[in-house]
Amino acid sequence: MKIIAISGSSREGNTDAILKRILDGARENGASIELVRLRERNIELCDGCSSCEKTHHCHLLDEMQSVYKKVFDADVVVLGSPNYFNNVSALMKNFMDRFNPYWEDARLKNKKAVAVCVGGQSYDSIKYCEQAIEQFLKICSMNLIEKIWVTADRPMEAKENEELMQKCFELGKKLAEK
Repeated sequence: MKIIAISGSSREGNTDAILKRILDGARENGASIELVRLRERNIELCDGCSSCEKTHHCHLLDEMQSVYKKVFDADVVVLGSPNYFNNVSALMKNFMDRFNPYWEDARLKNKKAVAVCVGGQSYDSIKYCEQAIEQFLKICSMNLIEKIWVTADRPMEAKENEELMQKCFELGKKLAEK
């Protein structure tokens, strides 16, 4: 079982803490895990050229090529983003945009997925971040099997929430069983 978590956070904080805890649980149940921090990758912005609609490949040759492979090879994909202005972060949005060549790819169809959204606002604000990830997964024909949304104002606040961290750990264990 391979589980990959994609972090759309621009810093080490709540989103990464949650993703790491999910992966800890998955590893405990024997899954092969990886956390991809988009901020650490050299990934160009989608240039909207639309050539991928014909070729089904992205002409931008950067580190996104290895990220595609990791997503395709994973059994479960966990997408995590902070809530920025009622949406996913720019890093996560670019990740989604860069999947334009592959949204119909059979390697994504029915792949299990989890959405994680973190923000300092109320759920009324965070729900739009969550919906952006949900729509991406739906367009790619992936199966959203769990959603986690968290309100957290301070960096690393989520990590201090023992109940949340236990819930994330148990989710990771559960993901490794499926």
